[in-house]
Amino acid sequence: MPSTAKNRSFRPLAQLAFAVAVTAVVTVAAGTAIADAGATTASARARQLTQAAQQTAPSRARNGIAATSQTAAVFGMLGIDKTGALYSYAPDSADILAPREQLATDYADVRTASNADDDGDGVADNTWVWTTNGGLSSSYGYVGGGWNIYDTVFSPGNLAGAPGYDVLGRDADGVLWFYYGYSDGTLTARHKVGQGWNQYTQLTGKGDLTGDQWPDLVARDTSGILWLYKGTGNGNAPFETRTRIGSGWNQFDALVATSDMDFDGKADLIARQPNGDLYFYKGTGNATAPFAAMRQVGHGYQTYRVMFS
Repeated sequence: MPSTAKNRSFRPLAQLAFAVAVTAVVTVAAGTAIADAGATTASARARQLTQAAQQTAPSRARNGIAATSQTAAVFGMLGIDKTGALYSYAPDSADILAPREQLATDYADVRTASNADDDGDGVADNTWVWTTNGGLSSSYGYVGGGWNIYDTVFSPGNLAGAPGYDVLGRDADGVLWFYYGYSDGTLTARHKVGQGWNQYTQLTGKGDLTGDQWPDLVARDTSGILWLYKGTGNGNAPFETRTRIGSGWNQFDALVATSDMDFDGKADLIARQPNGDLYFYKGTGNATAPFAAMRQVGHGYQTYRVMFS
């Protein structure tokens, strides 16, 4: 029988990726699962990993970075290849991506995923996982079905100040929908953000790009122009009017907002060319020019059918 979000087990991606990111070797029992684990068990595991991070992660204070609510979370990057194998790349201040580590082999039916820092401590404690059959799970359990109505789904961060990372979905008509996320891995009913979002071929976001603590979005249109939607902190109208921040972005077939990859406290972006070359755009925290010049950080990444953070 084909597997579904209800009848199969997902490893807790947020916890595994986080453990790799802080270079802590953490063994997760094969029976631990997003779809099956209770909220109490998952929360306890997240707390254990958070304590490990505080002891082993690079010190932001030593790097001259204040540990404030505006400091970007550290998630690293993950990829699912064409066979369904899941790999994690820990962030690295020098090379941006540390050597990959294989986390699983059974993710062929995962459409995409998105990590979340629900308690605001700078590390992942939840992962939203969307399956190809339209199911959604969090690290705390099954959320619900019907998500195939969206061609794009992701969690850009805490958009309105309530506990938990929120979720955005764009439907086939180009309407963008907003779901408030709770810190227990559940969502509210959706409400409409706006329409006309089908003018974009890529839409992504993970954290604050402009230094005001609110998560932002970047969107690429059909002509390759990249636009910034600055976060407002208002869940009813979460983004300001767009501003143009660059052109020539049609050279990439994937854009991945990764939050902080180089431990400087600012959210960054990773972009892939169709030949598999990977580029890093260092975040500046400046709304008028949120990214520094691109820097190549790898090749061979065409092996992944989806990349996320």
